[in-house]
Amino acid sequence: MSTASASRALTRPEAVSDELRIRVFAAANALGYVANSAARALACRRSGSVGVVTGNLDDPGMAAALAALEARLTDAGWDLLLGSGGSEDGTPLAGARVLVSRGVGALVFLGVDLPSELREVRGIQRLPCVSVDRTDRTGFTASTGLDLSRAGKLIADYLEQLGHRCMAVVAEPHSVISVLMADTHKALDGSPLEIMHISHEPIAEGILRWLALWNAPTVAICGSDATALAVMHACACHGIDIPGRLSVVGFGDSPLARCVSPTLTSVRIPARAAGIAAAEYLLARFADRVPDLSELPVKLAIRGSTGPPPGPR
Repeated sequence: MSTASASRALTRPEAVSDELRIRVFAAANALGYVANSAARALACRRSGSVGVVTGNLDDPGMAAALAALEARLTDAGWDLLLGSGGSEDGTPLAGARVLVSRGVGALVFLGVDLPSELREVRGIQRLPCVSVDRTDRTGFTASTGLDLSRAGKLIADYLEQLGHRCMAVVAEPHSVISVLMADTHKALDGSPLEIMHISHEPIAEGILRWLALWNAPTVAICGSDATALAVMHACACHGIDIPGRLSVVGFGDSPLARCVSPTLTSVRIPARAAGIAAAEYLLARFADRVPDLSELPVKLAIRGSTGPPPGPR
């Protein structure tokens, strides 16, 4: 067969007959053929790489979103280049600059706040840009429809309905949940809600210190389900009733949330769907099609670890 037919069968199998596709794939498997994405990019006169500016992949859902994004783009013939923002000035903006300088064909932002100076990056205006989990209010960067700010509002609204007024955030100050709850607190104008943080100290010591305060928190909002389980374990060791004395909220709704007693209230994030949505957006842009992005739901799975706050002590 011709070189063009073989190439078409490998890159656009839907464009050839089943008989031709089967013959080409059989020959490729027999030869151990692996596509050279760099050569393909030169032949197509376009970059074969998508740059991904990543935050902390330990945050709930981030690794799953990245894996889904990579699988879909790799299947379509694109490679991923990661930039963590850990370059000279240690910011997402720096990571974006590095990736653009390496000739990527698009940028994806995952687990990072979108820098307001993004438009000023040289060469970025021609690139499709999409954020997996944050909404860009300027409209420069497309969104997959997953806006984590809704998660903070869900948590705050639910806890306020239960009667809680003082929340403790068990996470590092710059983690996703800390940023979300701080933003939510600012948005709740006139609300009596208070926020305390615990980090850089053993969880059990932090909880005991909290509960000794006159305005002790009545709920602990945790940066992950694993952290929430550590809080629940510390409470069990010190005879602190959950949710009678302290309600606990996790983040990520992992299988662990349903394997403890009481079961854990946790925020459910459609991380994998968001990763796929980001990939589909870019593939549509590459093919000059109108992207179809719909809102992805963030849900609060309410279980036994949360309840009304205790009465006056």
